[in-house]
Amino acid sequence: MQIKIANGVQIEQHLSEVIDLSNYDFSANFSLKGIDPFTLEVVFNTYEEVVEVELYAELKVTLECAYTLEHFAHPLTLNEVITFNFKNPNIENESDDAYFEKGPLIDLDPYVYALILSYIPLKAIKPGATRPTGGKGYEVFDEDEYNAKKQTVGDEFDDIFAKLDIEED
Repeated sequence: MQIKIANGVQIEQHLSEVIDLSNYDFSANFSLKGIDPFTLEVVFNTYEEVVEVELYAELKVTLECAYTLEHFAHPLTLNEVITFNFKNPNIENESDDAYFEKGPLIDLDPYVYALILSYIPLKAIKPGATRPTGGKGYEVFDEDEYNAKKQTVGDEFDDIFAKLDIEED
């Protein structure tokens, strides 16, 4: 979706469009496997040097469960405001919440994609999935179990090393 920077001040410009981000590469995020097409509602205000863009969308993403590796649909609500400056190319160094876009057209898709990524949990867990306890050649511990096991393993090796005659200089 693109918006056009108008000349002068213009308030409450509305756009709505179906966005399809399926052609984006999701490999950088281990949990994200897909984004269903969704309707993006945009309200933007153009001022002398700035365009303030309000974004709203309800969408579904496909995530991979960290426990079971099953794919599942996860709903997201995107409700954000982005500010673009079209006069000052150094605005990104001067402000944390504004982006430079030369214009006159601003492509919102990369910004929307980045915002969606910020909503994706690092460890997606399918509702109802439980942490595995182990399998062939591995065990899964919580922190307390790990610390208890670590001390036991250390004691076994401490006994072996205690029998060695090691001279220290």
